[in-house]
Amino acid sequence: MGNYESDANPNNEWEESWESTWNEFNWEQYLQSESDEVRKYQAIYSKLIRSSNRLDEVALYMGWQPRAENVEQEDEALPQSEAPYTLHRHPLFVSSKALHGWLVEQWGRRVALTPEAVDAAKALSYQTSLTESDYYGLLAVTALDMEDFALAIAYFKRGMVSLNTALGMLSEFDSLQIESVSLYAKHARIRLFDIREIWLRVTSDCRATIARGSDED
Repeated sequence: MGNYESDANPNNEWEESWESTWNEFNWEQYLQSESDEVRKYQAIYSKLIRSSNRLDEVALYMGWQPRAENVEQEDEALPQSEAPYTLHRHPLFVSSKALHGWLVEQWGRRVALTPEAVDAAKALSYQTSLTESDYYGLLAVTALDMEDFALAIAYFKRGMVSLNTALGMLSEFDSLQIESVSLYAKHARIRLFDIREIWLRVTSDCRATIARGSDED
């Protein structure tokens, strides 16, 4: 999916990025701005959650759609033209951290409301599946950045296993008939399916890229 790959390492920018003269303060500013991007995604997503086309709409509001050549995106504190390339800028990284972040944070809050009603081992197992899913998603971004599309697909497959585990456990938590947990499960399913949808779209793009490469050979 194009708008989730738009900020992949263009023209092998790694060499230039590590020649940066930024100091520790500059990097702290940069990392804070990237954390702000994750929170921005969460806020926009929450507002558009009822839309069936929310993933594409959020990507549009995030500025990930292709821009005209004469239009430049700037950050007031750190102009994009001056910022070195890191994976934090990758749309897939931002969307994954935003959706997984909500899932983990809200789960902790819901369980805290009724700690005696949710089995601790199962609660931890569910959170572990989310952590694994987030981990494989990050590895897939790294593979995409290296242009190893087959490796990215392999990571997505492993992430899918973790997503399916989490979805299965949500049904178990629903059966407890605890209002706060059931409400969480309702919104968590939406986000888990959206993570899977994003991954399926990018996987499709990866397969198409691999196929084009084979045709050229």
